[in-house]
Amino acid sequence: MSSPSSPKPQQIGLGLAVAIGLASMLGAGVFVVFHEADALTSTVSDRWPLLVAIALAGLVATLNAASVYQLAKVISRAGGVYAYSRVYVGPNTSFIAGFSFIFGKIGSIAAIGLVFGLYVWPEQPGLAAVLAIAALAALNLLGINRTAKVALALAISTVGFLLVTIVWGYAHGVEAMPASGTSVLPLSHSGSLIDLFSAGNLSPILSAAALIFFAFAGYARVATLGDEVRNPTRNIPRAIAIALAAVLVLYFALAVMLQNTLGSMLAQSSAPLVTFWQNSTISWGWSASTINTIVLIFAAAASLGSMLALLAGVSRTAATMAEDREMPSWFSTRNRHGAPWLAEVLVAIGAIVLVQFGRLDWVIGFSSLSVLLYYAIGHYSALRQLTQQAAQTGQVSRAARTTRAATAWVGLLLCAVLLLSVPGPAVWLSAIVLSAALFVRRIARAHD
Repeated sequence: MSSPSSPKPQQIGLGLAVAIGLASMLGAGVFVVFHEADALTSTVSDRWPLLVAIALAGLVATLNAASVYQLAKVISRAGGVYAYSRVYVGPNTSFIAGFSFIFGKIGSIAAIGLVFGLYVWPEQPGLAAVLAIAALAALNLLGINRTAKVALALAISTVGFLLVTIVWGYAHGVEAMPASGTSVLPLSHSGSLIDLFSAGNLSPILSAAALIFFAFAGYARVATLGDEVRNPTRNIPRAIAIALAAVLVLYFALAVMLQNTLGSMLAQSSAPLVTFWQNSTISWGWSASTINTIVLIFAAAASLGSMLALLAGVSRTAATMAEDREMPSWFSTRNRHGAPWLAEVLVAIGAIVLVQFGRLDWVIGFSSLSVLLYYAIGHYSALRQLTQQAAQTGQVSRAARTTRAATAWVGLLLCAVLLLSVPGPAVWLSAIVLSAALFVRRIARAHD
């Protein structure tokens, strides 16, 4: 634990905690993942596969949030599932959770940095990503209050832009699409949901859901802040629930609108929101380049907000692990603002290194896999919590225990299914990296 002389962390309230959750989710994911997921399901006819994939990813996120909600109501310590599993499962499992979170989210920061670079400086995306990561890490060193206020501003701008896009799309649609042999799905288009679950169709839907989960995975970033949130056992669960519900509604509305307006262009465009606005029936007399610039500004703001919240959450998980001697103790060193400055700097350096090597689609898949493993451990921790509470106090009613256990078991199963469905080399590469980390940890402890 922190020493008594350590600077007391700054604290934020419910509103700013929700802002961090929103900024984490409404980042690069919403500007990229729909295209990647629609491309995966393009072999499945009909408009339903993408919507089913979003629903499945949203269901997994909701179940994950329910287990985190249950755990966060009791434990206020920073670190999220790492801290919870250390209490209810044990140090070996908590190390896997913490390492998966840190490793996967460093990949997420790199991926979002690359998306930021591709939007704002396509000639030098890597350099743009490096500059953005360095600047945001420096901002985080000034304390969680400044981080949260910037995240709030970025979240408001992103939500506003997405709402305008959705309303305009439903009200006005787009002009005739560029000559590309593609068609736009009519509003009345529908098909058989039963056909989606044939053997040939289920696999791409599961893979798409695994990628879309990348765009949901930021809601529990609030849980990693622990005591930096006022009244954490009350405000952290509420912030998670509010942020997740808002984003789920936005994602569904946006996906339906993009399918109705872009049709098969959604799978072909790497920046579907740019494509939408470039072909919108907008009547304000703005040139295509002006519209493009405006969209890029909002995409860049969303990416910055997501990276800012990610850097804050990952560094604090690393600091908590260091306090438990699961990582070198100097990771827990805090500056006068209460920020774990060394962990922040090292996480930023790790992301900058990955920027130089990572393929965007593989990095997204790798991040999704790591976070799904993290939440699978969260569900198991919730099950252990219920067992211990019932044994120690008997205060959890049988009905409540049955409902919560069912939620955790279904969440655990779905996390495992999506984890194994992640496309690319993420599954086997992650297994190698995690095995190596466990081996190094075992050797280090043997010589401790």
